Amino acid sequence: MGSSLVWPDTALAQSGLSPLAAVGISTFVVGVTCFLIGFGIATLSMRRKVRPLAADATREASLRLLAEQRQAEAQEDYKKLFESSIDGIYVTTPSGEILNANPALARMMGYDTAEQLIDGVKDVAHNIYVDPAARDEYELRMRRDGFVREYEYQVRQRNGNILWLSDSASVVRDEAGKPVRYEGVVRDITHQREVDIALENSRRFLQRVIDTVPAVINVKDRQFRYILMNRYMAGVFGIEPDEAIGKTTAELMSRYGAAKTDRFDRSVLESRKETGFYEDEYADSTGAMRQWVVNKVPSLGPDGLVEAIFTVSLDITDRKRIEQEMRAARDASEEALRNLKETQNSLIEAEKLAALGRLVAGVAHEVNNPVGISLTVASSLERRSRLFKDEIERGELRRSSLNDFVKACSEAADQLVSNLNRAAELIQSFKQVAADRNYSDRRTFDMRDLTEQLITSLRPGIGKNNVKVQMDCEPGLSMTSYPGSYGQVLTNLFVNSITHAFPDRAPGEIDIKVRRMNKEQIELLFSDNGCGMTPEVRRQAFDPFFTTRRDQGGTGLGLHIVYNLVTNRLGGRINMRSEAGKGTHVQIVLPQVAPLEQAAE
Repeated sequence: MGSSLVWPDTALAQSGLSPLAAVGISTFVVGVTCFLIGFGIATLSMRRKVRPLAADATREASLRLLAEQRQAEAQEDYKKLFESSIDGIYVTTPSGEILNANPALARMMGYDTAEQLIDGVKDVAHNIYVDPAARDEYELRMRRDGFVREYEYQVRQRNGNILWLSDSASVVRDEAGKPVRYEGVVRDITHQREVDIALENSRRFLQRVIDTVPAVINVKDRQFRYILMNRYMAGVFGIEPDEAIGKTTAELMSRYGAAKTDRFDRSVLESRKETGFYEDEYADSTGAMRQWVVNKVPSLGPDGLVEAIFTVSLDITDRKRIEQEMRAARDASEEALRNLKETQNSLIEAEKLAALGRLVAGVAHEVNNPVGISLTVASSLERRSRLFKDEIERGELRRSSLNDFVKACSEAADQLVSNLNRAAELIQSFKQVAADRNYSDRRTFDMRDLTEQLITSLRPGIGKNNVKVQMDCEPGLSMTSYPGSYGQVLTNLFVNSITHAFPDRAPGEIDIKVRRMNKEQIELLFSDNGCGMTPEVRRQAFDPFFTTRRDQGGTGLGLHIVYNLVTNRLGGRINMRSEAGKGTHVQIVLPQVAPLEQAAE
C-alpha cells in the first residue's frame, strides 16, 4: 500500500495524529521547504553579481538536492507512522470509496493488507456500515460541521463479525471549497461497548432485582444525592426511580411538604462505619407517617474515604401497630386475669366456707342425738326424783320404792354419761378439725388420728346418703405438714364423691387407705364404687369452674381446690383413674415433711 502514498498530509496521518493535526504539520513542512528554496534562490541571485555564473549554478543545485532529500526523509517518517499506528487511518471520497488505509485498519476489518481492503470494499456505506442510517448521519455531520469527533457506529468485518468503532475525521476541500476526500482515524471500541453493555445489563438486572424487594433500597453519593433507588422507595416518595436520580431526600420530600434529617448519612460519611439497625419514621407521599428499621453501610474507595452510602429500610409500620394492639390486648388480658383471680379466690373462700358449713351442720345434727337423749333421761330422772320426794314427805316410803328409785338413778346416770361422752367426743373432733382448718402453720400430727377425726365429723352427712365408709390406716404414721389443708382435701373428696358418684342418694361405698409408700412419702388412696366419669369429664375434673352440676348449684372448684392444695401447699402429687360405671380412684402421694416454702392457702 506504500505506492499509494501520493499526499504528504496523508502520510502524516500514519503518525497516529488527528487528521487536522496531520494537515497542519504537512502545511508547515511544505512552507518551510518553500522558504528554504526561496531563500536559496535569493542568495544565488545576489551571488551572481559577485561570483561567476558556474559557482551560482552549483550552489543552486546543491540546495535543491538538500531540499529533496529532506522532503524524502519526512515522507519516510510519515510512512512509518502511518503504517505502525495501532488505530485505523483511512482516506475516502465523499461517495464512500476508499482511497487509502493503513495496515491497522485492514487488520481491524479482517484483511491481510491495505490493498485487499481497498480492492475488496468499493462502497463503505453498504459494505462496511451495519446500519446505512449511521453512514447518512456521518455524511450529514461532515457536510454541516466539516468534521466528526468520536462518532460511534457498527461495522461488519470481512468474516461477518460486528465491531463498534469510534471515528474522528475531517473534510479536505479543494481550492474552490468543494469536499474532495474524508480523512479519519478510527478506534476499535467493541470490547469497551461490550463492557458498557454488560454493565448496563447488570445495572438493569440489579434494578429489576431490587425493584422486587419489598423494602427501601438506595445508594447515595458523597453529596447525599441518589445514584440508585428501587421502585418500592420511589413509590414511597411518589416518583419514578429515574426521576429521583441526582436529587436529595430533602428535595424529594419537599414536593409534598414533608422533611427528614440527613444526620445518619452524615454520621456514616464522617465515621466511615455503618450505623447498625435503628428505627426511624417519616411521612410518605400520601402524608401517612410510617416507621422503618434502617441500616446504612459505607462504600470506601482506595483512599479510604466514603464513595457511596448504601441504605436498606424495612417498613415496620404494621408491626408497630400490631405491637401496640398486642400491648393493649395484653393489658386488657392482665386486667381481666386479675379480676378472674380475685373472683376465683372469692369463690374458693366461699367454697371453703360452704364445706365448713356442711361440716358444722353435720356435727350439729350428730351432737343433737346424744344431747337429746341426755335431756330426755334428765327430764325423766327429775320427774322420778320429785315423786320420790313426795313419798318421803307423806311418810309412805317403802323399801321397794327406794330400790326402784336407786335403780332408775343408776340407769339414768349411765345413759347420761354415755350420751354426754358421745357429745363431748363429737364436739372435740369438731373443735380439732375447725382449728386445723384455720391453722396456717405446720405441725406434727398422727395421720390415723386426724383421718379418724375427719371421718367422724363427716359421718352425719355420709350416713343419710346411704354410703358406707371403710378406713384402713397404717398406725404410727407421723407427718409434719398442714393438717388444715389435709382436712380440706379429704372433705372435698368426700363431698365430691357423695354429690357426683352417688346421685339421688344411691347406696355405695367409700374406701380410704393410708399407708407408708417409702421412707419419705405417705400414700392416700381414696376410692368409691359410684357411677364414675367419662373420658371428657375426667380430662377436665381438676379444671377450675368445671362442673356437671351447675344447674344444681355446683361451682366446679371442689377438685380444683384439692389439686392446688396437694400440689402446692402439701408439696405432693395427685392421680385420678375413673371409668363410667366403674367408680373413681384417687391416689395422693404426700411428703412426710411438707415443704416450708409453700405459701398458705
